[in-house]
Amino acid sequence: MRPNDLTVVGLGIVGACATWAAARAGARVVAFDAGIAGEGTSGTSFAWLNAVRKEPEAYHRLNADGMAAHRELAFYAADAWLDAPRLIRTLLSAASRHGAEIRERARIEALRARGPRLEGVVVDGREVSADAVLICVGPATEAYLATLGVRMPVGRVPGLLAVTSPPAQPLQRVVHAPGVHLRPDVSGGLLLGADDVDAPAAQADSPTTLDALAANLLERVSRVMPAARGVKVVDRRVGVRPMPADRHTIAGRVPGFDNAWMIATHSGVTLGPLLGRLIAEEIVDGASHAALAPFRPERFATAS
Repeated sequence: MRPNDLTVVGLGIVGACATWAAARAGARVVAFDAGIAGEGTSGTSFAWLNAVRKEPEAYHRLNADGMAAHRELAFYAADAWLDAPRLIRTLLSAASRHGAEIRERARIEALRARGPRLEGVVVDGREVSADAVLICVGPATEAYLATLGVRMPVGRVPGLLAVTSPPAQPLQRVVHAPGVHLRPDVSGGLLLGADDVDAPAAQADSPTTLDALAANLLERVSRVMPAARGVKVVDRRVGVRPMPADRHTIAGRVPGFDNAWMIATHSGVTLGPLLGRLIAEEIVDGASHAALAPFRPERFATAS
């Protein structure tokens, strides 16, 4: 592979992992993020590393392999939680040492296509040529690919998380209890969420409504963790996560293009290191991995 031939768009956990894997493999990588790497979807994720309720079997295996890929990074044991922004910074720093160029606050204004190839991207009014492009823009995937005339059904799923003050006794792992899930937060407090508050949070028309929902999470956690009684909500935030139409990861070549790839997944934190490595190997070495066969973008192109 010639130098300076991979452009990565989006530096959440998946894009950062792919950038690091491609740079480590010897490719010259230029990676862009419209904001600050790790402050988008990855920074508002519950960040649970797991393979729970991931059906069918092929998707369960993919997630189990994703957890193994984290262990290969020597950071995490099985079924754990992740400080995603910190991992992203670590990976991008390592990618930079391998020669990758990381450009934050650099929004891609347009994708330049000619026939079945993406010839480059336009950033700050200047076109940057690219031999290959990897698109990892999470909840913006559907709109992003629509500019290329590609229909890829990836929805946007909001989720509310609340951060508490430190409990009387620290929590050591992820807990899924009736009505609430919780884990340690990097601040020393607890990170709280619940599936049934996500929809009301998405429809909230005022900060007061979000505060009430966060207070409800606080009341629920006090019932399942005695040491959490007396803690207060110190922060709450609504993040938006990508969700493919069939709820399963999409990873592979963009339909209709020879040199464009994409990754879109609701399990980005678990799968980031694995998907980043597998797609980087496809782009850099021309490898094709059987594990990704059920998750190729073509399944939607065929259906449409």
